[in-house]
Amino acid sequence: MREHVRVRMYNVGFGDCFLLELPREQNTPFRVLVDCGAHKAGYPSEGWKPEVAVAQIIEDITEEGSDPTLDVVIATHRHQDHVSGFEAEAWRDVTVGEVWLPWTEDPKDKQAAVIRNRQSRLAHGLQLAFQQPGFNQRWSGVREGKTRIEALRALAANSLSNEAAMKTLHSGFRGNPVRRFLSTTNTKSIVAQGCENLTVHVLGPSRDPEVIRDMDPPAGQSYLRFGNGSGPAAGSAPDRPFARSFTLSPADYESVYEGGVSEEIKAAAVSMMRDDDLATAVSLDKAVNGTSLMLMFEFGEAFLLFPGDAQWGTWNAAMSDPDARELLARTTFYKVGHHGSHNATPVEFVEEVLPQDENVWGTATSVHPVGFWPEIPRKELLTELKKRSDRMVRSDKPGRSGNGVAVRSTIGVDFEVPC
Repeated sequence: MREHVRVRMYNVGFGDCFLLELPREQNTPFRVLVDCGAHKAGYPSEGWKPEVAVAQIIEDITEEGSDPTLDVVIATHRHQDHVSGFEAEAWRDVTVGEVWLPWTEDPKDKQAAVIRNRQSRLAHGLQLAFQQPGFNQRWSGVREGKTRIEALRALAANSLSNEAAMKTLHSGFRGNPVRRFLSTTNTKSIVAQGCENLTVHVLGPSRDPEVIRDMDPPAGQSYLRFGNGSGPAAGSAPDRPFARSFTLSPADYESVYEGGVSEEIKAAAVSMMRDDDLATAVSLDKAVNGTSLMLMFEFGEAFLLFPGDAQWGTWNAAMSDPDARELLARTTFYKVGHHGSHNATPVEFVEEVLPQDENVWGTATSVHPVGFWPEIPRKELLTELKKRSDRMVRSDKPGRSGNGVAVRSTIGVDFEVPC
Protein backbone atom coordinates (compact mmCIF):
# COMPACT_ATOMS: atom_id res chain seq x y z
CA MET A 1 0.00 0.00 0.00
CA ARG A 2 1.35 3.45 -0.95
CA GLU A 3 2.30 5.78 1.89
CA HIS A 4 1.19 8.91 0.12
CA VAL A 5 -1.87 10.54 -1.42
CA ARG A 6 -1.42 11.39 -5.08
CA VAL A 7 -2.97 14.64 -6.29
CA ARG A 8 -2.98 15.35 -10.01
CA MET A 9 -3.71 18.92 -11.08
CA TYR A 10 -4.71 18.81 -14.75
CA ASN A 11 -3.64 21.66 -16.97
CA VAL A 12 -7.05 22.98 -18.01
CA GLY A 13 -6.00 26.61 -18.26
CA PHE A 14 -8.18 28.99 -16.29
CA GLY A 15 -10.21 26.38 -14.43
CA ASP A 16 -10.03 23.57 -11.88
CA CYS A 17 -9.62 19.82 -12.34
CA PHE A 18 -8.00 17.62 -9.67
CA LEU A 19 -7.81 13.86 -9.25
CA LEU A 20 -7.07 12.46 -5.79
CA GLU A 21 -5.86 8.87 -5.44
CA LEU A 22 -5.80 7.48 -1.89
CA PRO A 23 -4.28 4.11 -0.97
CA ARG A 24 -6.48 1.34 0.40
CA GLU A 25 -6.31 -2.43 0.89
CA GLN A 26 -7.69 -3.19 -2.57
CA ASN A 27 -5.35 -3.15 -5.54
CA THR A 28 -6.89 0.00 -6.95
CA PRO A 29 -6.73 3.38 -5.16
CA PHE A 30 -9.79 5.27 -3.96
CA ARG A 31 -10.30 7.97 -6.59
CA VAL A 32 -11.94 11.37 -6.13
CA LEU A 33 -12.36 13.91 -8.93
CA VAL A 34 -12.73 17.51 -7.74
CA ASP A 35 -14.17 19.69 -10.52
CA CYS A 36 -13.59 19.45 -14.25
CA GLY A 37 -13.93 22.76 -16.04
CA ALA A 38 -12.19 25.52 -17.95
CA HIS A 39 -13.15 29.06 -18.84
CA LYS A 40 -13.36 29.64 -22.59
CA ALA A 41 -11.39 32.86 -22.17
CA GLY A 42 -8.46 30.98 -20.65
CA TYR A 43 -7.92 27.64 -22.42
CA PRO A 44 -4.30 26.42 -22.08
CA SER A 45 -3.64 26.47 -25.83
CA GLU A 46 -5.28 27.31 -29.14
CA GLY A 47 -7.66 24.60 -30.33
CA TRP A 48 -7.79 22.96 -26.90
CA LYS A 49 -11.16 21.68 -25.65
CA PRO A 50 -12.25 20.36 -22.23
CA GLU A 51 -12.70 16.95 -23.88
CA VAL A 52 -8.89 16.72 -23.99
CA ALA A 53 -8.75 16.75 -20.19
CA VAL A 54 -11.69 14.36 -19.93
CA ALA A 55 -9.96 11.84 -22.20
CA GLN A 56 -6.82 12.02 -20.05
CA ILE A 57 -8.83 11.57 -16.84
CA ILE A 58 -10.58 8.51 -18.23
CA GLU A 59 -7.26 7.03 -19.27
CA ASP A 60 -5.91 7.67 -15.75
CA ILE A 61 -8.85 5.98 -13.98
CA THR A 62 -9.06 2.90 -16.21
CA GLU A 63 -7.41 -0.24 -14.87
CA GLU A 64 -6.43 -2.96 -17.33
CA GLY A 65 -9.43 -5.17 -18.05
CA SER A 66 -11.86 -2.86 -16.21
CA ASP A 67 -14.18 0.03 -16.97
CA PRO A 68 -13.17 3.56 -15.93
CA THR A 69 -14.28 4.17 -12.33
CA LEU A 70 -14.43 7.05 -9.89
CA ASP A 71 -15.47 6.58 -6.29
CA VAL A 72 -16.55 10.20 -5.83
CA VAL A 73 -17.12 13.11 -8.22
CA ILE A 74 -17.27 16.57 -6.65
CA ALA A 75 -18.43 19.78 -8.30
CA THR A 76 -17.66 22.65 -5.94
CA HIS A 77 -20.05 25.06 -7.72
CA ARG A 78 -21.63 25.51 -11.13
CA HIS A 79 -19.27 28.05 -12.71
CA GLN A 80 -18.13 27.18 -16.23
CA ASP A 81 -14.48 27.02 -15.19
CA HIS A 82 -15.31 24.24 -12.71
CA VAL A 83 -17.92 22.13 -14.51
CA SER A 84 -17.75 22.61 -18.29
CA GLY A 85 -15.81 19.36 -18.77
CA PHE A 86 -18.83 17.39 -17.56
CA GLU A 87 -20.59 18.21 -20.82
CA ALA A 88 -18.51 15.52 -22.56
CA GLU A 89 -20.45 12.45 -23.66
CA ALA A 90 -17.55 10.23 -22.57
CA TRP A 91 -18.80 10.43 -18.97
CA ARG A 92 -21.67 8.10 -19.92
CA ASP A 93 -19.21 5.19 -19.81
CA VAL A 94 -17.66 6.09 -16.44
CA THR A 95 -18.90 4.30 -13.32
CA VAL A 96 -19.24 6.64 -10.32
CA GLY A 97 -20.04 5.76 -6.72
CA GLU A 98 -21.17 9.16 -5.39
CA VAL A 99 -21.60 12.73 -6.62
CA TRP A 100 -21.20 15.62 -4.16
CA LEU A 101 -22.62 19.07 -4.84
CA PRO A 102 -23.33 22.17 -2.73
CA TRP A 103 -26.77 22.32 -1.10
CA THR A 104 -27.82 25.02 -3.56
CA GLU A 105 -27.96 22.32 -6.27
CA ASP A 106 -30.54 20.20 -4.43
CA PRO A 107 -33.59 19.99 -6.76
CA LYS A 108 -35.87 19.28 -3.78
CA ASP A 109 -34.74 22.30 -1.76
CA LYS A 110 -37.06 25.30 -2.23
CA GLN A 111 -34.54 27.85 -0.96
CA ALA A 112 -31.92 26.43 -3.31
CA ALA A 113 -34.33 26.69 -6.25
CA VAL A 114 -34.92 30.38 -5.52
CA ILE A 115 -31.18 31.06 -5.50
CA ARG A 116 -30.51 29.07 -8.69
CA ASN A 117 -33.37 30.64 -10.60
CA ARG A 118 -32.39 34.16 -9.60
CA GLN A 119 -28.77 33.61 -10.63
CA SER A 120 -29.74 31.95 -13.91
CA ARG A 121 -32.16 34.70 -14.94
CA LEU A 122 -29.61 37.37 -14.14
CA ALA A 123 -26.83 35.60 -16.08
CA HIS A 124 -29.02 35.18 -19.16
CA GLY A 125 -30.22 38.76 -18.92
CA LEU A 126 -26.68 40.07 -18.73
CA GLN A 127 -25.56 37.94 -21.66
CA LEU A 128 -28.40 39.28 -23.83
CA ALA A 129 -27.69 42.86 -22.75
CA PHE A 130 -23.99 42.54 -23.60
CA GLN A 131 -24.89 41.38 -27.11
CA GLN A 132 -26.83 44.54 -27.91
CA PRO A 133 -25.14 46.97 -30.37
CA GLY A 134 -25.57 49.83 -27.96
CA PHE A 135 -23.42 48.10 -25.37
CA ASN A 136 -20.32 48.24 -27.58
CA GLN A 137 -21.07 51.83 -28.57
CA ARG A 138 -21.33 52.86 -24.97
CA TRP A 139 -17.74 51.88 -24.27
CA SER A 140 -16.28 52.86 -27.68
CA GLY A 141 -15.02 56.24 -26.46
CA VAL A 142 -13.27 54.84 -23.38
CA ARG A 143 -9.64 53.78 -23.62
CA GLU A 144 -10.21 50.56 -21.63
CA GLY A 145 -13.57 49.94 -23.32
CA LYS A 146 -12.65 46.81 -25.31
CA THR A 147 -11.05 45.16 -22.28
CA ARG A 148 -14.07 46.04 -20.14
CA ILE A 149 -16.46 44.51 -22.70
CA GLU A 150 -14.47 41.28 -22.85
CA ALA A 151 -14.34 40.99 -19.06
CA LEU A 152 -18.08 41.60 -18.66
CA ARG A 153 -18.99 39.01 -21.28
CA ALA A 154 -16.62 36.49 -19.71
CA LEU A 155 -18.15 37.00 -16.26
CA ALA A 156 -21.67 36.56 -17.60
CA ALA A 157 -20.73 33.43 -19.59
CA ASN A 158 -19.04 31.87 -16.56
CA SER A 159 -22.20 32.28 -14.49
CA LEU A 160 -24.65 30.74 -16.96
CA SER A 161 -26.51 27.65 -15.78
CA ASN A 162 -24.17 25.30 -17.71
CA GLU A 163 -27.16 22.98 -18.12
CA ALA A 164 -25.46 20.18 -20.08
CA ALA A 165 -22.70 19.81 -17.50
CA MET A 166 -25.10 20.02 -14.57
CA LYS A 167 -27.34 17.40 -16.18
CA THR A 168 -24.43 14.97 -16.15
CA LEU A 169 -23.74 15.74 -12.51
CA HIS A 170 -27.39 15.34 -11.51
CA SER A 171 -28.38 12.33 -13.58
CA GLY A 172 -25.44 11.09 -15.64
CA PHE A 173 -22.63 8.53 -15.19
CA ARG A 174 -22.91 4.77 -14.93
CA GLY A 175 -23.63 2.97 -11.69
CA ASN A 176 -26.58 5.06 -10.49
CA PRO A 177 -24.41 7.09 -8.09
CA VAL A 178 -25.67 8.47 -4.79
CA ARG A 179 -26.06 12.26 -4.86
CA ARG A 180 -25.16 14.28 -1.76
CA PHE A 181 -25.97 17.98 -1.39
CA LEU A 182 -23.63 19.37 1.23
CA SER A 183 -23.64 22.30 3.64
CA THR A 184 -22.12 23.01 7.02
CA THR A 185 -25.62 22.69 8.47
CA ASN A 186 -26.59 19.22 7.26
CA THR A 187 -23.17 17.53 6.96
CA LYS A 188 -20.16 18.22 9.15
CA SER A 189 -18.06 15.31 7.90
CA ILE A 190 -18.26 12.18 5.76
CA VAL A 191 -16.45 8.89 6.26
CA ALA A 192 -16.00 7.74 2.69
CA GLN A 193 -17.64 4.49 1.64
CA GLY A 194 -14.91 2.16 0.42
CA CYS A 195 -12.09 4.08 2.10
CA GLU A 196 -12.60 4.00 5.84
CA ASN A 197 -9.37 5.90 6.53
CA LEU A 198 -10.66 8.94 4.64
CA THR A 199 -12.78 11.57 6.39
CA VAL A 200 -13.97 14.60 4.44
CA HIS A 201 -14.85 17.65 6.53
CA VAL A 202 -17.39 20.09 5.09
CA LEU A 203 -16.32 23.67 5.93
CA GLY A 204 -18.69 25.39 3.49
CA PRO A 205 -21.04 26.55 2.17
CA SER A 206 -23.35 27.64 4.94
CA ARG A 207 -27.12 27.81 4.63
CA ASP A 208 -27.05 31.18 6.39
CA PRO A 209 -27.89 33.83 3.76
CA GLU A 210 -25.68 36.36 5.54
CA VAL A 211 -22.66 34.06 5.23
CA ILE A 212 -23.04 33.20 1.54
CA ARG A 213 -23.85 36.85 0.79
CA ASP A 214 -20.72 38.10 2.60
CA MET A 215 -18.28 37.77 -0.26
CA ASP A 216 -15.85 40.69 -0.11
CA PRO A 217 -13.04 40.53 2.48
CA PRO A 218 -12.71 43.53 4.81
CA ALA A 219 -9.68 45.79 4.78
CA GLY A 220 -6.53 43.90 5.67
CA GLN A 221 -7.87 40.45 4.68
CA SER A 222 -7.23 40.71 0.94
CA TYR A 223 -3.97 40.41 -0.97
CA LEU A 224 -4.48 43.67 -2.83
CA ARG A 225 -1.86 46.34 -3.44
CA PHE A 226 -2.31 47.63 0.11
CA GLY A 227 -1.05 44.33 1.57
CA ASN A 228 -1.88 44.52 5.27
CA GLY A 229 -4.19 47.50 4.98
CA SER A 230 -1.63 49.93 6.42
CA GLY A 231 -0.38 51.36 3.13
CA PRO A 232 1.37 50.47 -0.10
CA ALA A 233 3.91 47.68 -0.03
CA ALA A 234 7.52 48.81 -0.20
CA GLY A 235 8.62 49.36 -3.77
CA SER A 236 5.12 49.11 -5.19
CA ALA A 237 3.74 51.52 -7.74
CA PRO A 238 1.48 54.26 -6.35
CA ASP A 239 -2.21 53.52 -6.46
CA ARG A 240 -4.23 55.32 -9.14
CA PRO A 241 -7.60 56.53 -7.83
CA PHE A 242 -8.94 57.11 -11.36
CA ALA A 243 -8.81 55.24 -14.67
CA ARG A 244 -6.22 56.46 -17.17
CA SER A 245 -9.07 57.90 -19.25
CA PHE A 246 -9.29 60.71 -16.68
CA THR A 247 -5.55 61.30 -16.32
CA LEU A 248 -4.30 64.54 -17.88
CA SER A 249 -0.84 66.06 -18.00
CA PRO A 250 -0.62 69.65 -16.71
CA ALA A 251 -0.33 70.92 -20.29
CA ASP A 252 -3.37 68.96 -21.45
CA TYR A 253 -5.35 70.15 -18.45
CA GLU A 254 -4.62 73.78 -19.26
CA SER A 255 -5.59 73.36 -22.91
CA VAL A 256 -8.83 71.52 -22.09
CA TYR A 257 -10.12 73.75 -19.33
CA GLU A 258 -9.12 77.05 -20.90
CA GLY A 259 -12.16 76.85 -23.11
CA GLY A 260 -14.32 74.64 -20.85
CA VAL A 261 -14.70 70.86 -20.62
CA SER A 262 -14.87 69.16 -24.01
CA GLU A 263 -17.90 67.12 -25.06
CA GLU A 264 -15.63 64.08 -25.44
CA ILE A 265 -14.61 64.21 -21.79
CA LYS A 266 -18.19 64.78 -20.69
CA ALA A 267 -19.32 61.69 -22.63
CA ALA A 268 -16.51 59.58 -21.20
CA ALA A 269 -17.33 60.74 -17.66
CA VAL A 270 -21.00 59.86 -18.03
CA SER A 271 -20.11 56.46 -19.48
CA MET A 272 -17.66 55.63 -16.72
CA MET A 273 -20.15 56.63 -14.02
CA ARG A 274 -22.77 54.22 -15.39
CA ASP A 275 -21.20 51.04 -14.04
CA ASP A 276 -24.44 49.19 -13.24
CA ASP A 277 -23.63 46.39 -15.69
CA LEU A 278 -20.13 45.88 -14.29
CA ALA A 279 -21.38 45.89 -10.70
CA THR A 280 -24.14 43.42 -11.57
CA ALA A 281 -21.84 41.03 -13.44
CA VAL A 282 -19.24 41.05 -10.68
CA SER A 283 -21.88 40.57 -7.99
CA LEU A 284 -23.34 37.60 -9.85
CA ASP A 285 -19.91 36.01 -10.20
CA LYS A 286 -19.27 36.44 -6.48
CA ALA A 287 -22.74 35.15 -5.57
CA VAL A 288 -22.12 31.82 -7.30
CA ASN A 289 -18.67 31.62 -5.68
CA GLY A 290 -20.37 32.19 -2.33
CA THR A 291 -22.13 28.82 -2.69
CA SER A 292 -18.88 26.94 -3.33
CA LEU A 293 -17.98 23.79 -1.42
CA MET A 294 -15.01 24.08 0.92
CA LEU A 295 -13.68 20.63 1.84
CA MET A 296 -10.85 19.27 3.96
CA PHE A 297 -9.71 15.72 3.13
CA GLU A 298 -8.21 14.01 6.18
CA PHE A 299 -6.23 10.85 5.46
CA GLY A 300 -3.68 9.81 8.07
CA GLU A 301 -1.28 12.72 8.46
CA ALA A 302 -2.42 14.33 5.22
CA PHE A 303 -4.87 17.24 5.41
CA LEU A 304 -5.78 18.45 1.92
CA LEU A 305 -7.76 21.69 1.71
CA PHE A 306 -9.92 22.24 -1.39
CA PRO A 307 -11.90 25.49 -0.98
CA GLY A 308 -13.20 25.76 -4.56
CA ASP A 309 -13.81 29.47 -5.12
CA ALA A 310 -15.18 30.11 -1.61
CA GLN A 311 -15.02 33.76 -0.66
CA TRP A 312 -14.86 35.78 2.54
CA GLY A 313 -18.15 34.74 4.17
CA THR A 314 -17.29 31.03 4.03
CA TRP A 315 -13.66 31.59 5.05
CA ASN A 316 -14.65 33.83 7.95
CA ALA A 317 -17.25 31.34 9.19
CA ALA A 318 -14.67 28.54 9.11
CA MET A 319 -11.94 30.54 10.83
CA SER A 320 -14.43 31.68 13.49
CA ASP A 321 -15.44 28.12 14.34
CA PRO A 322 -12.91 26.52 16.76
CA ASP A 323 -13.20 23.01 15.27
CA ALA A 324 -12.96 24.20 11.69
CA ARG A 325 -10.08 26.53 12.50
CA GLU A 326 -8.19 23.64 14.09
CA LEU A 327 -8.63 21.63 10.89
CA LEU A 328 -7.40 24.55 8.78
CA ALA A 329 -4.34 24.80 11.01
CA ARG A 330 -3.42 21.22 10.10
CA THR A 331 -3.36 21.84 6.34
CA THR A 332 -0.55 19.99 4.59
CA PHE A 333 -1.73 20.63 1.01
CA TYR A 334 -3.64 23.70 -0.18
CA LYS A 335 -5.46 24.03 -3.49
CA VAL A 336 -5.26 27.81 -3.83
CA GLY A 337 -8.76 29.27 -3.87
CA HIS A 338 -10.24 30.95 -6.94
CA HIS A 339 -7.10 30.59 -9.08
CA GLY A 340 -5.14 32.89 -6.80
CA SER A 341 -7.64 35.74 -6.78
CA HIS A 342 -7.33 38.31 -3.99
CA ASN A 343 -10.80 37.61 -2.59
CA ALA A 344 -10.43 33.87 -1.93
CA THR A 345 -7.45 33.41 0.40
CA PRO A 346 -7.63 35.67 3.48
CA VAL A 347 -4.50 37.15 4.97
CA GLU A 348 -5.49 35.71 8.35
CA PHE A 349 -5.52 32.17 6.97
CA VAL A 350 -2.05 32.49 5.43
CA GLU A 351 -0.35 34.43 8.21
CA GLU A 352 -2.06 33.13 11.34
CA VAL A 353 -3.69 29.77 10.57
CA LEU A 354 -1.72 27.99 7.84
CA PRO A 355 1.20 26.05 9.38
CA GLN A 356 4.77 27.15 8.77
CA ASP A 357 6.86 25.71 5.94
CA GLU A 358 7.99 22.53 7.69
CA ASN A 359 4.38 21.34 7.88
CA VAL A 360 2.90 22.61 4.61
CA TRP A 361 3.83 20.02 2.04
CA GLY A 362 2.63 21.86 -1.03
CA THR A 363 0.28 24.40 -2.61
CA ALA A 364 -1.18 24.32 -6.13
CA THR A 365 -2.69 27.09 -8.23
CA SER A 366 -4.72 26.12 -11.29
CA VAL A 367 -4.57 29.16 -13.54
CA HIS A 368 -3.83 30.53 -17.00
CA PRO A 369 -3.12 34.19 -17.84
CA VAL A 370 -6.16 36.08 -19.12
CA GLY A 371 -5.56 39.56 -20.47
CA PHE A 372 -8.55 41.26 -18.90
CA TRP A 373 -7.87 39.66 -15.46
CA PRO A 374 -4.19 40.64 -15.10
CA GLU A 375 -4.28 40.45 -11.31
CA ILE A 376 -5.04 36.70 -11.24
CA PRO A 377 -3.10 35.13 -9.66
CA ARG A 378 -2.12 37.78 -7.13
CA LYS A 379 1.67 37.99 -6.93
CA GLU A 380 1.48 39.12 -3.30
CA LEU A 381 -0.53 36.03 -2.37
CA LEU A 382 1.81 33.63 -4.16
CA THR A 383 4.82 35.29 -2.52
CA GLU A 384 3.35 34.76 0.94
CA LEU A 385 2.39 31.17 0.20
CA LYS A 386 5.87 30.41 -1.07
CA LYS A 387 7.22 31.46 2.33
CA ARG A 388 5.18 28.59 3.82
CA SER A 389 6.25 25.97 1.29
CA ASP A 390 8.74 25.84 -1.56
CA ARG A 391 6.58 23.16 -3.21
CA MET A 392 4.27 25.71 -4.80
CA VAL A 393 3.36 25.23 -8.45
CA ARG A 394 1.07 26.65 -11.10
CA SER A 395 -0.64 24.49 -13.68
CA ASP A 396 0.56 26.79 -16.46
CA LYS A 397 4.24 26.65 -15.43
CA PRO A 398 5.79 23.33 -16.57
CA GLY A 399 8.88 22.22 -14.71
CA ARG A 400 9.69 20.73 -11.32
CA SER A 401 9.23 22.20 -7.87
CA GLY A 402 10.24 20.39 -4.70
CA ASN A 403 10.65 16.70 -4.02
CA GLY A 404 7.81 14.60 -5.35
CA VAL A 405 6.25 17.32 -7.47
CA ALA A 406 6.48 16.37 -11.11
CA VAL A 407 5.09 18.74 -13.71
CA ARG A 408 4.02 17.34 -17.07
CA SER A 409 3.35 20.16 -19.50
CA THR A 410 0.59 18.43 -21.46
CA ILE A 411 -1.23 17.15 -18.40
CA GLY A 412 -0.40 19.20 -15.33
CA VAL A 413 1.16 18.46 -11.98
CA ASP A 414 1.49 15.36 -9.81
CA PHE A 415 1.84 15.80 -6.05
CA GLU A 416 2.57 12.85 -3.79
CA VAL A 417 1.56 14.06 -0.32
CA PRO A 418 2.85 11.99 2.62
CA CYS A 419 0.09 10.47 4.70
